[in-house]
Amino acid sequence: MIEKHTCRQIGVVVKTHGIAGEVVIRLFDEFSIDDMDAEYVFLDLDGGLVPFYLEEAREKKQSDVLVKLEQLKSDDAALRVIDAPVYVEKSEQEDNEADAPFSAYQLVGYECQAVGHGSIGKIVAVQEISKNPLFEIDNNGEELLIPIVDQFIAGIDDEQQLVIFDLPEGLI
Repeated sequence: MIEKHTCRQIGVVVKTHGIAGEVVIRLFDEFSIDDMDAEYVFLDLDGGLVPFYLEEAREKKQSDVLVKLEQLKSDDAALRVIDAPVYVEKSEQEDNEADAPFSAYQLVGYECQAVGHGSIGKIVAVQEISKNPLFEIDNNGEELLIPIVDQFIAGIDDEQQLVIFDLPEGLI
C-alpha cells in the first residue's frame, strides 16, 4: 500500500463532467497539468490512498483539469469520488531535494498541536485569503483559523503527520 508521505497532494476532485465517468480535478495554485504526468493518480478514499489509472487528462482552465480514470466508467461511479484529495507520487528528485518548495497544502490532513495547549485538531483545508492564507483546523467540530506564518510553525513531523505550532497568546 502506498503511504501519504511518499506522495504529494496536488488537488481535489470537485465535480463530474459528462456521463462517462470523467471528473474535474481542481489543482492547487502551485501545480499545473504537468504535475499529473504520471501513469497513476491516487485518491484519498476512506483514509487510504487508492490508485487510479490515468487514461486522459486535459486542461479545462488554468486550475481545472478534466480527467478520465480507468476505474470510473459511469457518472454514478464518478460521484463517489467527489471531494477526494488527489495525490501523485513524489519523484526521487523531489525526495532528495533539500530546497524543494514548501506548500501549505502538503499539510492538509496533518494533526496539530500547540505549545501550551496540546492537541488542537486536524488541518482540513487551506484558505487562500488575499495575501493572508490560513490553515483551517477542525477542533472537535469547531473551525479554528491559524495564519500560515513561518514563525508560528515550531515543527513538522512528516512521519507522524503532525504540525506543532507556537502561537501568540490569545490566538486560540
